[in-house]
Amino acid sequence: TLRHHTFFFFFFNLSFGDYFKPEASRWAWQYFTEVLEIPADKLWVTIYKDDQASRAIWVDHVGVPDARILDMGAEDNFWGPPGATGPCGPCTELHFDRGTEFGGDQHSTPATLEGERFIELWNLVFMERFKDDKGRFSELEYKNIDTGMGLERLAMILQRVNNTFETDLLFPLVEKVGALTKRTYKQDAEVDVALKIVADHMRCVSFALADGVVPSNEGRGYIIRMVLRRAVRFARQLGLEKAALYQLVSTVRDLYGTQYPELKSQYDVVVETIASEEAKFLETLDRGSKLFEEALAEHQQAKKQVFAGQTAFKLYDTYGFPIELTQELVEEQGMRVDMAAFELAMNEQRELARSAQGKKSVVSNQVYADILKQHGPTVFTGYESLEGDATIVALIEDGQRVESVGGTNAPFELVLDTTPFYGESGGQVGDRGILYVPGGPHGQTVVVCDTKKIGDLFVHHCLFDQGGSVKLGQQVRAEVSADARSRTAHHHSATHLLHAALKEILGDRVGQAGSYVGPDGARFDFTFHRAVKAEELQQVELLINQWVFENTERDTELMGLEDAKAAGAAAMFDEKYGDEVRVVTFGAFSKELCGGTHVDRLGDIGLVKILSEGSIASGVRRIEFVTGRPALLKLFDAQTTLQTLAESLKSPLNEVEEKTLKLVEEKKALEKELAALQSQAVLAKLGPMVQAYKDKACEAPWLVEQVAVPEGKLLKDMAEALAQQTHAKVVVLGADVAGKAQFVVLVSHEGMEAGLNAGQLVKLAAEHCQGGGGGKPNFAQAGGKDGQAVGRALELVQSAISQSLAAAKA
Repeated sequence: TLRHHTFFFFFFNLSFGDYFKPEASRWAWQYFTEVLEIPADKLWVTIYKDDQASRAIWVDHVGVPDARILDMGAEDNFWGPPGATGPCGPCTELHFDRGTEFGGDQHSTPATLEGERFIELWNLVFMERFKDDKGRFSELEYKNIDTGMGLERLAMILQRVNNTFETDLLFPLVEKVGALTKRTYKQDAEVDVALKIVADHMRCVSFALADGVVPSNEGRGYIIRMVLRRAVRFARQLGLEKAALYQLVSTVRDLYGTQYPELKSQYDVVVETIASEEAKFLETLDRGSKLFEEALAEHQQAKKQVFAGQTAFKLYDTYGFPIELTQELVEEQGMRVDMAAFELAMNEQRELARSAQGKKSVVSNQVYADILKQHGPTVFTGYESLEGDATIVALIEDGQRVESVGGTNAPFELVLDTTPFYGESGGQVGDRGILYVPGGPHGQTVVVCDTKKIGDLFVHHCLFDQGGSVKLGQQVRAEVSADARSRTAHHHSATHLLHAALKEILGDRVGQAGSYVGPDGARFDFTFHRAVKAEELQQVELLINQWVFENTERDTELMGLEDAKAAGAAAMFDEKYGDEVRVVTFGAFSKELCGGTHVDRLGDIGLVKILSEGSIASGVRRIEFVTGRPALLKLFDAQTTLQTLAESLKSPLNEVEEKTLKLVEEKKALEKELAALQSQAVLAKLGPMVQAYKDKACEAPWLVEQVAVPEGKLLKDMAEALAQQTHAKVVVLGADVAGKAQFVVLVSHEGMEAGLNAGQLVKLAAEHCQGGGGGKPNFAQAGGKDGQAVGRALELVQSAISQSLAAAKA
């Protein structure tokens, strides 16, 4: 609308038992009429109809004429509660009258006229009641004031402009969007809407990204991604085909950077994030737009008012089209998406995904719940010791609780009353080890292959080593694999160091998104807007190993959750924690909430070697690394490779990099020279094709040929040269390149006017060769698996061209 935004500046004043209705009302009026000098006769007051005490205050304490005070219903002038129960109360509002040029007549009031004439500027909420779960209201012992006012609306009134987008808060952005898209404000109503949407949305996105939000597929990150994508779509409607909206960030910074310094300090991050997101979404639009337009045309031709949910799902699943975008595009055409069918397709997809993962456990949650209810939580002793005596309190086989297990080598699950085995949680794998069971001449052993933490239960996944049996109530001796636990602890502590080092080198925007910590290696997932540069990764690795060599001692303590956060302990954003948490600290550089197992001193880790860094999702990166002996072996491998390379190059080790780079540059130069020679050789053979076209141009103004080329990319050069030399309405070239079909189609302006479309023609050819592709109406290229079918495919294309041109003449 003319005054609503995805992001706005909210002014408010609050009181908790200090002042109440008389003071709040008087100060609001004083601020408007004396400080801002808004004429009193331009203001209207609304109150809740059952709150006549407010009317008396406005009349007796403030001096507002009774005729300027309007009674309103609960839908307009009663706030809350925010849920089914809670604090609530009546509101009183101040409205500004913009005059009859915005509608109505001299008798109109905020109660009788909706629209742009009467603008609500200030809402004073008198929080004085409490609504209980039976719908009954009672008086609050401590009453409070909660007022709110939008800066954009106030600026619109004081600056005497038509809407909030014309204020100095937003109009520079509107002008910048116009400059980028070569569109002028107030020339076209639809253009104005798009200019405002882009300006508003980009201000919102810039602030959110500067505050640390990372575009993602869930939560707040998803909302920001959707807002940005909506801006990109409307920018494309304005004619902006390439990523350019990131250029608006400088205007946001210039407008607001003084009051909000994060817009300056995070400027590069915001620009890079928007540019990346914008480019990726433009690719999504290019992939999905054609399918959407074809589907929409079919629906409209059939005069359907409901867009198929299955098609919407295909757009989402195959082309990455957000369902919100499809809904908006469809609604612009006066239709709606069949969301029930869309959700059905989504659910079917989820079920398929679950089936593909296989049955990880045949045990229902109720089985574990019953065990927990009967025996209580498992007591974990693994922080202090790797072994201990315990009693079997539950056995599970084939998904059912049993009294005993034995006689087969099938896997089963076992729960102890107390255990030193760490259960998989917090990214750390579960412990492995042995349970020694008394009985027989030498006793028997149960192999613990894995340990899971399910709620407050530690569930041991077991196999018999050499046959045997166990039963409920039996005593066992539990021993964790010390080697596996130790190597896992090395990786877990190193993960904490990696997190701290990333924040130190890349900044506080880095946030943990997940991890895997095991005996053989670790990975750390984190939110970041771009790839980590090689030199940054090297700095991270050096810093981690510096901390390792300092051999700092670990400190562990239990404390309240809020106390831990106040102390600066890092926590996972979406993780759920209890009231008491375990805080693991290494020196002054790492403090995290963590229930995992760790080294006593950082020197125990030995060495940390980063193996890789890459993207696993939009805005989420992954680093994989190893510690200790595996890290040292990786360094040995790298040294061996370097030595081998040096011997091959007949070069000392310190000159290998320079010599290798020189060889790479020479190779590039030779490849460029070869490509130029190939292109010249191919283009030199065009003469006969040009002459053949000229001989038949009058009756067949097209050129369709199968050619022989060493590389498919030469087809484009050939087609462009032929189009320039022949001025044919359409040039279509096909080639069998190493058994694969390759096609290029160019259509002239005259050809497009005659109804020819390069994208449609190339699709026809490619589909006949078990392939696909597409492009724009004037240029398209595609490929296929069957190179032998190129000739027949070109015959089909030539026939289609002939029919299309004949129809155009008729």
